[in-house]
Amino acid sequence: MKFIAPSWDEILSKSIRLAEKIRKGEKNQFDCIVGISRGGLALTRIMSDLLDVQDVMITKCEYYTDIGEKSKKPVITQKIQGSIVGKKVLVVDDVADSGESLIVIREYLLSKRPAEAKIATIFIKPWCKLIPDYYTAKTDAWIIFPWEYYEAIKSLSATNGKDILAKTNIPPRYIEMLYKMDRSLRMRWKKTAG
Repeated sequence: MKFIAPSWDEILSKSIRLAEKIRKGEKNQFDCIVGISRGGLALTRIMSDLLDVQDVMITKCEYYTDIGEKSKKPVITQKIQGSIVGKKVLVVDDVADSGESLIVIREYLLSKRPAEAKIATIFIKPWCKLIPDYYTAKTDAWIIFPWEYYEAIKSLSATNGKDILAKTNIPPRYIEMLYKMDRSLRMRWKKTAG
């Protein structure tokens, strides 16, 4: 499996480019942003700032169970709080991978009768079934975002040991900091090394 681990600086640069595309592509500002939990939460806050949209709602759709592993189909596990009836809505997530979750979320949100619902992500995958209205980059790698370093380190080292982490492009200083923070990681890594 190929990995990329964009830095916070890279994420902010891509977010600004994404906001520029959205501003150029839209005559009218969005009324609200619906962020997709958990991956899209950090980007949702950034886009709220860059697009000057204060009305933010959250929904959650679960599909991936671990790195590279999916359940049979995506399921909405957290509904939005509030109404989007008649509103121009921007749906925000970090990546459009298979597109299956975005399809389910789009159908769910359209059932709430917004005036319009568009989708924005930083990354898309070449095999994505639903191409977002706005995105900034395409990759076939597994993306490890800065807001999920710890989760990725735990998952990958549990099945592959500490050595796999060198292939993830997560900066070594963060791997070491998280290793020091979490006693269970230290214990797990001692077992795989011995």
